[in-house]
Amino acid sequence: MEYVYHYTSADGLKGILESKSLWATNAEYLNDFREIKEGIDTINSLRQGLSEFSQTRLEEIYAEIRGIPLKDIKNKMQSADIDNANKFLASFWGTLDENELSDIYTVSFTTERDSLNHWLTYGSEQTSYCIKFNKDKLHDNSYFIRHKFLSDYAGVIYEPTKEMLNLLIKKHLPEVLDYSLDESLDKNELNGKLSKLVIEAFNDIAFEVASIKNKAFMYEKEYRFTLYSPGFVVINDEPKVDYFDFIDSSYIDFIKLKNGVKEFFPLCYRTLKSGIIAPYRAIPFPKNSIEEIIIGPSENNELAVKGLKSFLSSLNFNVEVSRTQTSFRRI
Repeated sequence: MEYVYHYTSADGLKGILESKSLWATNAEYLNDFREIKEGIDTINSLRQGLSEFSQTRLEEIYAEIRGIPLKDIKNKMQSADIDNANKFLASFWGTLDENELSDIYTVSFTTERDSLNHWLTYGSEQTSYCIKFNKDKLHDNSYFIRHKFLSDYAGVIYEPTKEMLNLLIKKHLPEVLDYSLDESLDKNELNGKLSKLVIEAFNDIAFEVASIKNKAFMYEKEYRFTLYSPGFVVINDEPKVDYFDFIDSSYIDFIKLKNGVKEFFPLCYRTLKSGIIAPYRAIPFPKNSIEEIIIGPSENNELAVKGLKSFLSSLNFNVEVSRTQTSFRRI
């Protein structure tokens, strides 16, 4: 069983409990002003080395990813059209250029319970709170796919390596070559499958970019929920197509919009501590995913406990209430 923690102010806690939702803020408005951009810059630095491969290098990649001895695949690869692999790479980089990574929203958690650093950074000058979530009880990706969004839970990466990002792209190349070797596919079917692989690679990169943060923030030990709207797909100057029309979504039991609502998790706006107005999406969570609320440093712990228990009871939350073990006080 895995737990994650969300630190917030009294007003933040009240809003979370009353709405049974967390606010996923647009990633451009997070406290690391280079988020997203840092990830994109790192990926673009790989472009020269991931734009075209020789037959020999593709054989090596295929053997590495598939776990097959190199000598066993050389004959198999003789009939593969390596141009398809290089077209896939060119299409991937073109898609990255044409599709903005601007509709990424995140909720920040941490694996740190009752952390003084987090009380000071994410709490308020008054009493603050730390919400303990059972991660296994939070909504999974299938829930969000049914609402036509993609999602991910992952630890933040503070020191991304080029090899890690390399593998994200290279792992799709064996599938490209498998399709190229499949004689049952006609040209249109092959192109359709390769286009879907391009979008899969692009989505992998979108989530990886959203998980990269400057190493100066490593002390946060952040665990992040990311919500991403894939929107429309644009490939090689072709007409744009809705992502869920583009992929095979026949198996998905989509939730239907009702009562004139135009989209799920619609855009809302809030004021940051800095006074900046930031877009966010309200993300619902099951009531039983909250197992504990820790009250941070407070001048009146007993009253804080009493008030919180009364509030939880009024909302029918069955949650343990505890107090911080830190000895910090504001003077």
